[in-house]
Amino acid sequence: MLQTYEPKATREEVFYEQAVNHVNDVASQRRARLTMAEQQLPPLLQVLAFGGAVVLLPLTFLYGMRKLRIQILFVASVAALIGFSLLLVFVLDRPFAGDLSVSPAPFRQGALAPFWTR
Repeated sequence: MLQTYEPKATREEVFYEQAVNHVNDVASQRRARLTMAEQQLPPLLQVLAFGGAVVLLPLTFLYGMRKLRIQILFVASVAALIGFSLLLVFVLDRPFAGDLSVSPAPFRQGALAPFWTR
């Protein structure tokens, strides 16, 4: 629609220029969101999470608890903490996927509907 419009008066040129600038802003923000969606967590954070799990879990067996039940409870709680940390890494790695993702519905409606290609 904006691509085929030809402004005739000075007011129309100003309006057209502002409209084109707004569409360019929307397009650049969309590109930025798509780029963010394709990015992953830094490899160092992944190495720290997985490496920490591999190092920390065997260390829990070194604590000399007198009762086996207490030691099993301690190891299980550390394993659960590591599991939740790894789950957090996976959830943060994909911010635009899953149950808590950002919906593209507002971009499919209204003035942006003609520009929606997916």
